[in-house]
Amino acid sequence: MELLIISETGEKMQNNILIEYLESFYKENNSIPIDAHTQLKLQITADEYLLHLNNESKLINVKKETHMNTIQDFISSGSLKLEEERDNNATFTSTSDLETIIFNMIKILPFVHIRSNNTLEIYNFTTSDLPGHFNNSMRFLKDEFVNKKKIILESPFFNFIYNLLHSMSSLSIQNKRNVLLEFMYLTTRSSTTGTPITSSVATRRLGDTLTWLQEFDLIDSNLDVVNGKLNNPISYRLNFWWVNQGQSAKLQTEGGFLWSPKTDKNGTPLAHHNDLILAKPGDVIFAYSDSAIRSICIVERESEERPKPDSFSSHSNWEEQGNYLEVSFYSLNKAISKIEIPEEWRKNEGGPFDRNGNVKQGYFFKTTNTFSLKILNQFKKILPREILNYLELPEANLLSFSNDIQKINHIHSYIHSKGFYYDKNEISNLYLSLKTKPFVILSGISGTGKTKIVQLLAESLGATDENGQLALIPVRPDWSDGSDLIGYRDIKGDFQEGPLTKVLKEANRPENRNKPYFLLLDEMNLARVEYYFSDVLSVMESRDRKNDEMVSAPVVEVKEADGGKLLLRDNFYIIGTVNMDETTHPFSPKVLDRANTIEYNDVVLDHFGFLANDSIVESVSIDNKQVAGRFLNLKDAFSDHEDLVRKVTKLLVEVNAALEPIKAHFGYRVRDEVCFYMIYNDEGELLEFNEAFDFQLLQKVLPRLTGNDPKTEKALKALFRFCTSHEWDESSVDSAIKEARFPKSAEKLSNMISKIINDGFTSFWGS
Repeated sequence: MELLIISETGEKMQNNILIEYLESFYKENNSIPIDAHTQLKLQITADEYLLHLNNESKLINVKKETHMNTIQDFISSGSLKLEEERDNNATFTSTSDLETIIFNMIKILPFVHIRSNNTLEIYNFTTSDLPGHFNNSMRFLKDEFVNKKKIILESPFFNFIYNLLHSMSSLSIQNKRNVLLEFMYLTTRSSTTGTPITSSVATRRLGDTLTWLQEFDLIDSNLDVVNGKLNNPISYRLNFWWVNQGQSAKLQTEGGFLWSPKTDKNGTPLAHHNDLILAKPGDVIFAYSDSAIRSICIVERESEERPKPDSFSSHSNWEEQGNYLEVSFYSLNKAISKIEIPEEWRKNEGGPFDRNGNVKQGYFFKTTNTFSLKILNQFKKILPREILNYLELPEANLLSFSNDIQKINHIHSYIHSKGFYYDKNEISNLYLSLKTKPFVILSGISGTGKTKIVQLLAESLGATDENGQLALIPVRPDWSDGSDLIGYRDIKGDFQEGPLTKVLKEANRPENRNKPYFLLLDEMNLARVEYYFSDVLSVMESRDRKNDEMVSAPVVEVKEADGGKLLLRDNFYIIGTVNMDETTHPFSPKVLDRANTIEYNDVVLDHFGFLANDSIVESVSIDNKQVAGRFLNLKDAFSDHEDLVRKVTKLLVEVNAALEPIKAHFGYRVRDEVCFYMIYNDEGELLEFNEAFDFQLLQKVLPRLTGNDPKTEKALKALFRFCTSHEWDESSVDSAIKEARFPKSAEKLSNMISKIINDGFTSFWGS
């Protein structure tokens, strides 16, 4: 692979000014997208650019001299071509991909026009593209459009200067002017003679341009961009389009193309069809069908003339010859319906919309950058990662917490701001339980907020019903097998997706695997959990690490389900809420062994302090790695946490000794998961050791205990002694619990002991 220089124009640029600009630019734009899955983080040293491959520790070194020579050749020739595009599936190496890295470093520079995926050009303007003098008679324009300042940036030259300035905040005013003048010499020619712009004309027209930008409050007196960047350099260099796919949507999406006839059967040209030939490689298309935008496409190649595809045989009223456009389709995480697009935007846009804001009957329409970027930014949360990376749109509210304490503080503050109160340690416990294993059961009396805490925790981390990352499934009492949850084949042999499968499909999409998905089974024990949930429970234990990802055996294995297999990945969290009364079913050890069972029974009705809170805390979208656990078996954790594992296991051995006489002792799964919880807690410094172990004893061991004989009573009293270092005595039990090292478990055990003494039977539930 090598970089080829094409088309000689002979333009040069002063090295010292170019170097100063590049230093400033790369300091502010230090993320280099290579493809949809690869980002390089850039650091600058005296002689080199150091690039980090994604989150890996490996560094790739690019000599500044090599980079500068390539840019100078590019400036001299006016065009730069990468002879061989990189295979996105190939292993990334510092030697074989050095040319690709330099190419992509140059690709993000504001003076570069992307002609296609592997060809770059220098922007070209003529003096007729430049604004004239701004005088007082034009101030009515400012009054009219000051609140629509982005309209000014639809002028390519205004946008060009504006984007150059955005990366020059560290330069002096004079140096900013020098850089801008050099780029004007480089890019602008006389509209009458075709010769390069003269120094006097460049100086005067630059002054006019800066005055316009200042008058519309886009830059300040120091030539700094006001209020950050209003647009995106990559996005504003592209054309945007809208396609109404209609009945052909499925065929075109699966085939990766758009096709339109040149004429109807009567030989009449169809303008809204023939505009397909205007789309260029790299352009972006909104694909609309069934009253919603369902995909976003990127044009891969120039259109070409081709006969009507065989799959379009039903369209008999179309001419046989037409225009074929190869595109890549990227499905949205959630379709954008027409009514979700503000009516005012549609009415003002034209293009695919009529004057009432309704979608026209035509096929292919141009959309303005202003409208298109409004759509992209408004619905940023549901855009595929490939589109976010391609358009250089940052993920909405993307935040990386530096530690678990910061994360818990955010979740707690968010929940508090919504008018609900949960103790911070309860939030920490729920977080640690999900991190330990993505299956948690929340129990307690009705009305204590079991469902709400899940909804608010998920929402605080950017997972909502609207973006499809949170799904609430009410369990029905007549569910008797897995088909009610997963799906079934109907009498025609077609697979009918169950509610779990629909959510799992989204979580399994490659572009979504970095996002957490929460499935909430509400009142999950209205039906027998072992009946309808047994398949999922079994698959849950099949998880293994493959390609640095935790995956399970298939939950669903049918051709209709995303390539044939849907897996439980580490971005899928299942939480069930339960009530224990005469209408519900108890849990078997098979279920309880696999979950942390958290009780919410404490109610403080006269606590009102949190209701006075009027602060606003925004939700944030985070990478799933900030929530997911790392361990599958104890071997993964032992070497780095041997002392802690041995300390925890010693306590568990004591607990098992008390339970063995009643055959209620636990196995390796419980031991491993308790150790994982304690390790994550120790790393995050969230709870004291005894408090964390108390939660685990209460949630992993005690829910399994039930009985009606003296042996059960004896075992419960032995556990009470383990928790408090006191024998159980009804007259002194309160003081023993108060002094206990594990007070939560001690209180639950005391209630269970009282119940077996008074009623002759006891269980964790209802005690």
